[in-house]
Amino acid sequence: GSSGRMGRALLEAVLQSADMRLGAALEQGGDAHLGKDAGELVGAPCGIAISSEVEKSVRGCDALIDFTRPEGTLAHVAACRKLGVGVVIGTTGFSAEQRRRAKSRS
Repeated sequence: GSSGRMGRALLEAVLQSADMRLGAALEQGGDAHLGKDAGELVGAPCGIAISSEVEKSVRGCDALIDFTRPEGTLAHVAACRKLGVGVVIGTTGFSAEQRRRAKSRS
């Protein structure tokens, strides 16, 4: 999620980049950061609220960068496929079947 170590590193990189724009920041339902400004996690408020609603959040984005757990990644991949949003996967620990599902076009 966006409040984890990699999430914060990605937020910082995107917010400091001249050629990228943050379109969404995600966390699991029930997380204490939901609804807060994602940029506040790295000291740079940006107006993007942290959400658990994947489809609603990534709609209109070019890509989702995913560093979660295999189960979360598969749910994110499904939502992104539905919306035509690209996915960059940094998650590790996939079983062979999960890897196949993540790569599958259907």
